[in-house]
Amino acid sequence: MAKLQLLNNLSHKDLRVFTRYGAQYGDNVGSVLTFPVEYDDLHKEYPVLLRRHPTHGLQSVALLGFSAQENLFLNDLYPSPPSAGSWMARYVPAMIAKGPFMIGYQQQDGQSEPVIHVDMDHPRISHDAAGGTAVFLPKGGQSGYLQKIASTLQRLDTGQKEADLFYREMDHLNLLVPVNFTLTLNSGEKISVEGHETICSETFASLPSHSLSELHRKGWLNYIIFLQSSLANMNWLIEMKNAMEIVRT
Repeated sequence: MAKLQLLNNLSHKDLRVFTRYGAQYGDNVGSVLTFPVEYDDLHKEYPVLLRRHPTHGLQSVALLGFSAQENLFLNDLYPSPPSAGSWMARYVPAMIAKGPFMIGYQQQDGQSEPVIHVDMDHPRISHDAAGGTAVFLPKGGQSGYLQKIASTLQRLDTGQKEADLFYREMDHLNLLVPVNFTLTLNSGEKISVEGHETICSETFASLPSHSLSELHRKGWLNYIIFLQSSLANMNWLIEMKNAMEIVRT
């Protein structure tokens, strides 16, 4: 159960957070929720697929591994990693990068204003005065780390508002098609990735010019292209999986 508190530089003046990555911080997950606003960064590193959640509807996820608790981007799983606790990609998905922080809202002058909350029960919270990264500067100002977190949360807030509109348009244009992958490891073991959807290339190629123009106007044409190109990263993921299998044997 999350223990959420409104972040402020009085109550949390000594707050420190572990910023490295590892299973002990809850990072060993096979996929992570993502948003179209991230696709420009995600498609260079991860396969990005869509799925239909029974409650929340259409969502997009970046694949990090091939099982629920397998994150192949955690480099502490590999022998002699370049930097212990770092991430084996140039971009860390925002839902992981945000750490123990999240956006909340409070009423101010009749308006709903976004504010930052922190989960004090999150495993990234440091209870050692010498451990982790400071959230606030000694005189109460925001640390560079907190400024980065605020930017990440703002991106997520914007992305969540746009995502539903984008997904609704994908369904309206019948652009999505179920996709399943059967991948073979060097050992001969077969891995199946099922239950997802992606862009149907044939339907996309046959869209009328006015639909393409409207997608471009909204900035969504690139999102579709990024989703398509991200699938090439499935080969990189299987290479990482093969490397892990060698380590385990």
